[in-house]
Amino acid sequence: MTTLPAADMVHDEGFTEHAGLTSSQSLQTLASSVPDSLAAQLSYEELVVSLFRPISSGESTPHVVSAVRTGLRDAADEFLAQSGKCVHTTSLSEQDVRKRFLTSEIPLDPLPLNEYVDKIMTDFVRDSTRVACGRQIGHMTGSLPQYTPPLAELVTAMNQNVVKTETSKTVTMLERQVTACIHRLIYNFEASFYDEFLLDTESTMGMFTSGGTIANITGLWVARNTALGPDPQTGFAGVEHSGLLRAGLHYGYIGAVVIGSALLHYSLKKATDVLGLGVEGLLSCGYDENYQVRLDEVESALKDCRAQNICVVAVVGIAGATETGSIDDLEALAALAKKYETHFHVDAAWGGPCLFSRSLSPKLKGIEHADSVTIDGHKQLFMPMGCGMILLRNPEKSNIISKTASYIIRQGSSDLGRFTLEGSRPGTAIYMHANLCCIGAKGYEALMDRSVRVCRYMAKALTTTGCFEVLFEPMMNILLYRYVPTRLRPLILHTDHSKGSAALSEADWEELDRANASLQERQKAEGRTFVSRTSVVDVKHQRRLVALRVVIGNPVTEEADIDAVIADQLQLVGEESPAFAVDAMPATMAGEGQDAYWKDYWSRMPEAARLFFLDNAERFCGSLVAPIAPAQIECSRSACTM
Repeated sequence: MTTLPAADMVHDEGFTEHAGLTSSQSLQTLASSVPDSLAAQLSYEELVVSLFRPISSGESTPHVVSAVRTGLRDAADEFLAQSGKCVHTTSLSEQDVRKRFLTSEIPLDPLPLNEYVDKIMTDFVRDSTRVACGRQIGHMTGSLPQYTPPLAELVTAMNQNVVKTETSKTVTMLERQVTACIHRLIYNFEASFYDEFLLDTESTMGMFTSGGTIANITGLWVARNTALGPDPQTGFAGVEHSGLLRAGLHYGYIGAVVIGSALLHYSLKKATDVLGLGVEGLLSCGYDENYQVRLDEVESALKDCRAQNICVVAVVGIAGATETGSIDDLEALAALAKKYETHFHVDAAWGGPCLFSRSLSPKLKGIEHADSVTIDGHKQLFMPMGCGMILLRNPEKSNIISKTASYIIRQGSSDLGRFTLEGSRPGTAIYMHANLCCIGAKGYEALMDRSVRVCRYMAKALTTTGCFEVLFEPMMNILLYRYVPTRLRPLILHTDHSKGSAALSEADWEELDRANASLQERQKAEGRTFVSRTSVVDVKHQRRLVALRVVIGNPVTEEADIDAVIADQLQLVGEESPAFAVDAMPATMAGEGQDAYWKDYWSRMPEAARLFFLDNAERFCGSLVAPIAPAQIECSRSACTM
C-alpha cells in the first residue's frame, strides 16, 4: 500500500501552486513537473478518485472491477440459492458473530476491492439470516421478485435524492404517480380527483417514508397540528408555531392523547413521545377474543377525555396487528372518530395489501373513511427494506406540516421534501412502480389469497397433530399457537377452555411458557426452520402467555414448508412426526362434487381438529379459501396506467 504523505504536505505552497493542473495531464507529466512528494500525493489522490469515475458504455472495464462485479452478483445468487436449504447457520450464536466486529479503527489505506469482497463473504454474508427461505415464517421479511436485485443496481447508480426536483427531476414525478396509485387503492375516488391532485404542486396525496414508524409519526403529526391548529378569532398561531404547552393552555386542555388498541405497534409510543404527548398519552383499550379492539372501551375513553378537557388527537385502528394479524372494526372506529370530531388514523402497514383481494378487502371496510393510512412497501408489497407510506384522505392536509427553505423546497416548487419528515430520501418509489407494473393488481390478489390459504392450512395441520393449541382462528396470514406438553393436553386440548384454564396451576402455566420459549430458541439455533415468539394477553385464557408466532408473508412458502416446520418442532421436543392428515385443497372450490368432498373431509377430521372450528361444520366450510386461477381473477380495483 502507498503511504500517505504527512498532512502538512497537502497544504504547502508547492501543492497549492500546482493544484490547477488539468485532469488531461498524465501522471507521468505531473511527475516531471512537480516535486516527488507532490507527485506521490497526486498519484494517491487519483487512486481514490478513480473509485468514483463512471465506466462509459463500450469502454473496456478494468479487470479487477469486472471481477468484483461478477463476484458480487455470484455471491448474491449463491446466497439466495442457499435460502432454499436453511434459515440460520446452525449453532452460530450472537456472541460468536459479535467477536467478528470488535475493532473500531478506520483503515488508513484503501483495501483492494477483490480483497474486500472476500472479507465480507466471511464476515457477514455467508452467515446472514436467509429471510427468503420458505421455512422462515416468523417475521415480516421474505422474498423479493427476481428483478429487484438487478433493478437495485440501477437505482443505486442513479442515486436520486427525492427531497428536491433538482436532484430527482423524473423520480419526483414518478413518486407522485405511485402515491396516487396507492391512494386510489385505499380511497378509490373519482378519476377527476386524481387528475387534479397529480398536477397540484401545493399539496400531496401522501408521502414515502423509510418505514411504518415514520409513516405513523407523520400521520399523527398531521392529526396533532389539526387538533391544535391556528385560531383565526384570536390570532393564535397553533401548535406548529407555538408548541404543545401554549396550544393546550390556549384551548383549555389539560392534556392530549391518542386512543387505540393495546395491540398497537410500538411505533405509536414513539410517535406520542416525539410529538410531545408522552408515552402515557397513548391510551390503550382492551380487545376481545378475536384480538379486535373493544369499541365500548374506545367510546368510554373518548367520553372521559371530553369530560376532563383532554384533547383527543386521534383514534387509531389496526389493519393487521403485528402480533396477531387481527383487523379492528374500522367502520365502527371511523364512526366514533366522526362522532367525537377527531382524526381517524389506520395503521395498515401489514394488512393494507388485503385491499387487492376480493375475498379479503371486506375485512378492511371503513378504511376509506380514515383521515390517514400507513402502509409498508417492504412488507406485503414486496419491496426492499426501507419503504413505508402515509396516505392522506384530503391532500390539502399535507400543508399542515409543510416546511420550506430558501435553497431548496421553495414555496411553489414540486419538491416533495416540503411535506416529509425526513429530508434526503432515496428513490424507493421506483421499486413500487416496478411491482405495480410487473405484479399488477391481479397478481397481488393471488399472492394475498395464497398466503391466507397457507396460514389456514397450518392452523389445521397444527391441530391435526394433537400436540399444539391454536390460539385463535386467523383473520389473515398471522397465526399464534402453542406446543402443549403431553401431560397438560387433556386440560388444554380436550376440555372446555374455561374449565381447563381453571384446572391449571401456576406451575402448569409456567411450564407451558417455558416449553414454548425453549422450543423457539432451539429451533432458531438449529437453523433449519424458524418461527418467532411473543407474549400476549389471551382473552380466552384470561392471562398473559408465551405463544409461537407465524407470519406467512413469503410468496415462496407453501404447504410442504409448513409440514417441514411442524415436523422440525415435533422432532425438537421428542415427539413422533405424524403423516399429516390435512389434504391439499383442490384448485377450485366450484363445481360438482364440492359438497361431497368437504362433507367426507369433515367426517374424517380428528376430534381435536374439529374443536378448532367449535365442532361446527358450517364454520369449517366458511373458513375455506382456495387459490383462484389467473383467468378467473377480476380485480375490483385496477392499478393506474403507468
